Amino acid sequence: MIEAGRSATLTHTVSSADLASAHAHEADERYPDVLSTPALLSLIERACAELMRDSLRDGQLSVGVTTHLNHLAPTPNGANVAATATFRAVEGALYWFDVVAADNGGPVGSASHARAIVERSVIEARAAKRRSS
Repeated sequence: MIEAGRSATLTHTVSSADLASAHAHEADERYPDVLSTPALLSLIERACAELMRDSLRDGQLSVGVTTHLNHLAPTPNGANVAATATFRAVEGALYWFDVVAADNGGPVGSASHARAIVERSVIEARAAKRRSS
């Protein structure tokens, strides 16, 4: 079991693949060359998953269930952004975390994130079933 208050920090250097502009699929879509919200969410999820790693048995994974995310400031390409996840509590099957993300200029995001433990084989079988539907 994870102790309440335990934290983990992951740092990531923003690359061109992390930019909001990289998500454009149409010629007339316009997004800035700054860290995208999906890339920030990915870092947040990874920081939380890191805290859960020791709670998993063979064949298990942790998966994101819900996130309340505030993306507060732009982070440029090449900058380092760090997400610090702090374990709050278990509520039923959900593990809740509070997360703060920052770059050298200060805070860039905050989130409340919940994860659940699942059997890898079960979740992948459920996904395969949806493909055949």
